[in-house]
Amino acid sequence: MNITIPANATAKAILESHKPPRGATHFRYTEGRRKPIIDSLKNIACLAGCTGSLEFGKVTFEGRGRHAKIKEFAPLNPSSDAVEPAADDKPKTDRSRKNKIHGFSACAVAKALGKAGIKWEEANRIFRTHGIEMPKASLSVQLGFGRCEATWAKRGEPAPLTEEQIADLREEVVQ
Repeated sequence: MNITIPANATAKAILESHKPPRGATHFRYTEGRRKPIIDSLKNIACLAGCTGSLEFGKVTFEGRGRHAKIKEFAPLNPSSDAVEPAADDKPKTDRSRKNKIHGFSACAVAKALGKAGIKWEEANRIFRTHGIEMPKASLSVQLGFGRCEATWAKRGEPAPLTEEQIADLREEVVQ
């Protein structure tokens, strides 16, 4: 693409106006009959005030470190990128679904169990029956937060579970 970049342009402004395709790490700039410039995207500000042709792509290096030489520049075509599906076509997934008990997060439930006076062993069994694995240290800390009302303001309140819900959780472990 042919470009004209103002002399006071920043790297951010250049990248916003000439969006590189996904996966591009370098650019190749050619002006007239001069030798092309190939550099990383973070150095694109050096093109301020230039008029010429700009391509985005990936490079392959020969050697390592600061003495590495560019072996090959593979241009990326913006139209060859995979088209993202529309918002309606994306699968609806609730990634945090597995970490909830009665609609509350595992940490909030652990605080509620601590408030109810449940010890670590029983709380661990309750969590495992619901498919939640929490490290012993984390579960112990959350149970302790539930026992002490002074920590609720800073660390979050326990889940508002009823006595029946806590009794149901305890019975599920027994069965």
